[in-house]
Amino acid sequence: MQELTVRDVQVIILETQEEKKLREMFIHKSPCSANDVGAVFFAISGTPPRGYAMFLPIGDGSDVGALHVFDQLGLKRKIVHCRIVDLANCNNNDVWSPQTVAPLIEV
Repeated sequence: MQELTVRDVQVIILETQEEKKLREMFIHKSPCSANDVGAVFFAISGTPPRGYAMFLPIGDGSDVGALHVFDQLGLKRKIVHCRIVDLANCNNNDVWSPQTVAPLIEV
């Protein structure tokens, strides 16, 4: 089983795309019984959208499950059994942005 971050989820989705540039990604957690997280939907922004993934946890509020990856047409491209280590840091409806790195030397 792989351990992934939310950033890694986007990288896996972008494997199905010609353009590999990191973009904002929308994250939607569906509530489940007893306030556990159900399916988590990931969508990379763009015109047209740049790909999708759905994470299906095994239950019990777990961050372990199966990540189903789809291309921009909705065709399933990959299934990854994984743990998303920073999924708990995301709100129910959240936007993940790639971090910009500040230059070490300013000119």
